[in-house]
Amino acid sequence: MKITLDTLTAPLQRLDPVLQIRLWAVALILALTLTDTLGALSMPRADGLGDKPHILAHFSVYTLSSLAVCQLILTPFLHTGTPVVWRWLAVIFGVLANPAVEVTSYGIFMVPDILSSTTRFWNTYLFSALATAGPRVILWLALMLVLLHQIRRRQEEARVRGLEISFTRARLARLETQINPHFLFNALNTISALVTLERKSDAVDAVASLGELLRRSLKHSASPLASIADEIESTELYLQIEALRFPDRLTVVWNIPDRYLNVAIPRFTLQPLLENVVKHSVARSVTLVTATVEVADAPGSKCCISVRNDGYVPAGPEVCDDMASDGIGIANLKQRTEILFSGAGELTCGPLGENQFECQLTIPVSRAEPSDSSEDHA
Repeated sequence: MKITLDTLTAPLQRLDPVLQIRLWAVALILALTLTDTLGALSMPRADGLGDKPHILAHFSVYTLSSLAVCQLILTPFLHTGTPVVWRWLAVIFGVLANPAVEVTSYGIFMVPDILSSTTRFWNTYLFSALATAGPRVILWLALMLVLLHQIRRRQEEARVRGLEISFTRARLARLETQINPHFLFNALNTISALVTLERKSDAVDAVASLGELLRRSLKHSASPLASIADEIESTELYLQIEALRFPDRLTVVWNIPDRYLNVAIPRFTLQPLLENVVKHSVARSVTLVTATVEVADAPGSKCCISVRNDGYVPAGPEVCDDMASDGIGIANLKQRTEILFSGAGELTCGPLGENQFECQLTIPVSRAEPSDSSEDHA
């Protein structure tokens, strides 16, 4: 298994950002004070005070003291509203306090003579402030500020991503809520026409098909995607309603290989495409209209879903434009495709040969989550 820095730091990244930076500060102080203690071994010291217990005591006291000092320095930088003057005071405090901690600890455990002479103490302090402990604090703080900037940048990116996801979901939800009233209005118009024509039996069948279609819609409302197989089942319920309105006027040919049945497509994809055929061809024709639904491979690991029908008789450019873009269904599907596939999907509509019209939806191939068949039979 390949181990990377991100793998090692992943547990830290799940913690609160303030706690993250404080833990990183502790780790860096431990590393710096360890190198300082190793360096102290090469410095002159009193007889008998250079053994391991004294070195360990010096390391422990200096580390704990430095941790306290550096955590105090870091505190003003962790709060974005802290005035700049307090941050400068914290830096000055660290540059002055850490050398005092180092010299005092070194004097107690390594060279006691340093503490017995004021002149020697201040000379050693000045050397530490300029050459060792002082620069070490500045180096430590610079590294901490770089790390803090990176953590805050990741926070901001995550916040922006969260806002974008929330906005996208809200926009998608708005589009999906637009579909159902639109379809329901058209279906109720069909049922109303059947009742007006006193075709009560057909009206009852239409209500039953509409109820089943709405049940399926509510069942899968949590997901914006559905498998092609689920879409076919839902669309056939819609076609049953339209068949009562236009008997013997529409034949749908499904030419979909089995390998595509589990491909994920936007919910309510096939229904508005076939509704487009019913509205602009079947309703305007007195002869049988044949619509063919096909799925085939497309370049770039994509698939192309096409709905092609005959019975299209153009009367001018405006008729073609009307069929390609009129109504909520097609425009809605275009927007949902754009959102769900981040621009990688495309819906095009236009005339195809003599008296034919075609809509093509090209999307990346992905697999839909399996549906719960137990609910279907509940």
